[in-house]
Amino acid sequence: MLLRMKSTFTFLFIMFSTLSFSQKYLDARIISQNNDTIYSKIKIRTNMFDKKLIDENSFYRTILLLDENGKKKAKINATEVKELTFVDLNGKNKIYVNNGKALMRVIFNGKKIKLYYEISSNLYDGSISLSEYMIDENGKEYRRQFLSGYKRVLLEVTKSKPELIAEIENTPLTFANVILILEKYENE
Repeated sequence: MLLRMKSTFTFLFIMFSTLSFSQKYLDARIISQNNDTIYSKIKIRTNMFDKKLIDENSFYRTILLLDENGKKKAKINATEVKELTFVDLNGKNKIYVNNGKALMRVIFNGKKIKLYYEISSNLYDGSISLSEYMIDENGKEYRRQFLSGYKRVLLEVTKSKPELIAEIENTPLTFANVILILEKYENE
């Protein structure tokens, strides 16, 4: 019985200490739906194993604003936010925009095409799911189907530039190569 209590206490101690140490703060710029700009620290959580990997579940529906001392200043629902921008813990600039009910990550922001990750959270275990989709200059949405590659979507999106067809067909469509093809589509 005593051993069981010790192991339960140890487990709870490790769990709570991990959770408390994984909460961090980032300087962010928030543009509201009324086009007001707010510069503030926001509270984020990080991954338990990779302390530089931000848990998007900590802010994609509600953003917690903090003052200079780390005390809670305000809470903003994602529906009130037009754009959220910050530099992540790896030094990369991240942009999130409103999709009507929550924030989604901007991956590629061109004039002709935009690539987004729409974020959703599993209610059971809190895990994050990302759905990729592109929107062209006319507002047409192109969704990548589950377990399918980018080829079909890229061929459809870039059909006005037939010179890209051979590259799309013959290039391994890694994430980096998809971004390169989208950049070529924008620049040609």
